[in-house]
Amino acid sequence: MVKIITRVIKEIEPLKNALLIEGLPGIGHVGRLAAEHLVHEFNGELFLELFCYDFPPQVLVKDDGTIEYMSAKFYAIREPKPMIVVLGNTQALSPIGQYHLAEEIVKIGIKYGANFVYTLGGFGVGKLCEEIKVYGATTSKELAEKLKEHGILFRKDEGGIVGAAGLMLLFADLNNIPGICLMGETSGYLIDPNAAKAVLEKFCKLENIEVDMSELEKRAKGMEQFIEKIKKFEEEMLKASQMKPPSDEDLRYIG
Repeated sequence: MVKIITRVIKEIEPLKNALLIEGLPGIGHVGRLAAEHLVHEFNGELFLELFCYDFPPQVLVKDDGTIEYMSAKFYAIREPKPMIVVLGNTQALSPIGQYHLAEEIVKIGIKYGANFVYTLGGFGVGKLCEEIKVYGATTSKELAEKLKEHGILFRKDEGGIVGAAGLMLLFADLNNIPGICLMGETSGYLIDPNAAKAVLEKFCKLENIEVDMSELEKRAKGMEQFIEKIKKFEEEMLKASQMKPPSDEDLRYIG
């Protein structure tokens, strides 16, 4: 049994018919960026923190000398529709820890009024994507049809979804709650606001809400400029290596 501790930051009444939205760290930090954006844009209110004995055994030291704990934080959003958003700076380290954590997050979500689960994440493709596709998975065939109608794709290789993004769907289903996972294509090498934006756009269409994306677009622009610098540097290095004449040292290893 993995010990989990919760700390109530603010007492709140359970929300009505809320969406439980997971945004823990993962590939390209796609899910976390998307969920953070919802909290920022809709003035999410922190009401509970969760600490798990299977989180990394450390604290983070901030610039001002204070410490930040490894934790998951729960935020309540009331408008444009009720949401409980879970953000965090880590996931559990072991398989058993992942199961306990996912189960506890779903239990807390239900306690505070959630009756639908969304998990958000990245779909690693190992390369930079010009046009980002969004892949999905769900707990029912009816929801799968709905995802198709919104242009959300399904993996053809029957691959798995690792961590909270997958296991929370299991515990949602075990509690008779529907769930959807949305994953944006990402290289997996860098923090990817473009993929987060693509995931959020699909989420907004599914839930018929609007979110101002300008902050994410600004972050995406900065990341694109950074990638361009990397590409330019790689091109210059390649050009330099092609122009360089072989040295005596190089010739020693020929033949």
